[in-house]
Amino acid sequence: MKRLILFFTIALSTQVSAQDYYHGLGAQYNIGLFNYSYDSPDLNYSFSGALGVPGIMYKASLAFELDRKSNFAISSYPFAGFMISNSVGSYLGAEINALGEYVVGDLDDACFFIGGGFAFSYLNTGGDGGSIVGPQIGLGGQFEIADRLYGIRGAFTYGINKGKYIPSDATNVRDSKMMIGLGVYYPFGQ
Repeated sequence: MKRLILFFTIALSTQVSAQDYYHGLGAQYNIGLFNYSYDSPDLNYSFSGALGVPGIMYKASLAFELDRKSNFAISSYPFAGFMISNSVGSYLGAEINALGEYVVGDLDDACFFIGGGFAFSYLNTGGDGGSIVGPQIGLGGQFEIADRLYGIRGAFTYGINKGKYIPSDATNVRDSKMMIGLGVYYPFGQ
């Protein structure tokens, strides 16, 4: 593994000719899909559903130019959201992630990007939901509309963490979770 990291670092440093920092601000909607159930001597518990939380997303990317038409970027899209509902109560959401992205084009112009990394997310309402920690894939692009640049992004996170409230003596355990994030942002450039 150390050799692979060393090889990647050397290969990237010999191919990269410039680096720039880009950022933006926008809105995102995170949807968590949860499926929990277990049987224990004290309690039989089951929850299956989707929780959606709107919020604010910040885009931070450090781009390394590979050639005239492509870049490699290390990006993060932190998210914080909150919503009050009269029928269910309040919804709370947060996300921190880090991704490596391949960018076709320049991040200060129209472009397309795809990448992967790792994310920690939290979505909750009235005790249902919880954390979603795992690998994330994302894709998106930036487009000019009326001489302004706007970006869109979609992401999928597969939860690999286990629910912390499942008793040790539980049987018939089902514990799966995933998250979908959809966002739009306005890039500020460098």
